Amino acid sequence: MTYRIIDDGTYSEPVQQALEGVLVERLDEGDLEPTLRFWYRESPAVALGRFQAYEDEVAVDYADQRDIDVVRRLTGGGAMYVEPGAVITYSLYLPREAVSADIEASYAELDQWAIDALGSIGLEVSHEPLNDITHPDGKIGGSAQLRKDDAVVHHTTMSYALDTSEMLRVLRIGEEKVSDKAIESAEKRVAVMRDYVDASREEIIAALKDTFAERFDAEPGSVPNEVIGEARTRASETFATEEWNRKL
Repeated sequence: MTYRIIDDGTYSEPVQQALEGVLVERLDEGDLEPTLRFWYRESPAVALGRFQAYEDEVAVDYADQRDIDVVRRLTGGGAMYVEPGAVITYSLYLPREAVSADIEASYAELDQWAIDALGSIGLEVSHEPLNDITHPDGKIGGSAQLRKDDAVVHHTTMSYALDTSEMLRVLRIGEEKVSDKAIESAEKRVAVMRDYVDASREEIIAALKDTFAERFDAEPGSVPNEVIGEARTRASETFATEEWNRKL
């Protein structure tokens, strides 16, 4: 198989989530090569797990006042607060036959190249079942998957310089006040790459790309314009709507 690496394109959270669906469908239909894609976001957002209740996970008034997009993704799992330049998100679009049928094993296998890349720049991380990448001081990132007939999308978000205090203010039930003690506790549970390595976010992404390219003989690629157009349409019709995002 020929693998591609896509490392361009800055989009809103609704378009990013729409791209996940369009690209995995293209792969499922045989119109896309196996691909690694890095995300670049326009603004802070919350990626809500597909089966989560909106008001149980998000401080609604706080998010609305700050124009933070809350977008329900196609994959399950927990809500994630993300900021441009403060997280690293990548997606793998792979044929079903290339992914272990054992769900737990597949998470470990599909993130191992990234764990090795982070280790090469001096970051001590490991896989923690089911779907986390952890540092001895806390969680660096987490993954989620969607499986179709003949294709799988596996995406991972890792904290590079995430504002954990702001994360707690956004990811709260109702308007409950976040205490200093709660913030301190969360900061102990969430590890941020910048606290442990001097490498810039760009340098870390370069290390990830180099490791993936070497391991899978991958070549540079790009998202076709028609795919971007389809994703923008799908975002406006679904991922940017309250009907989708607040349906639970």
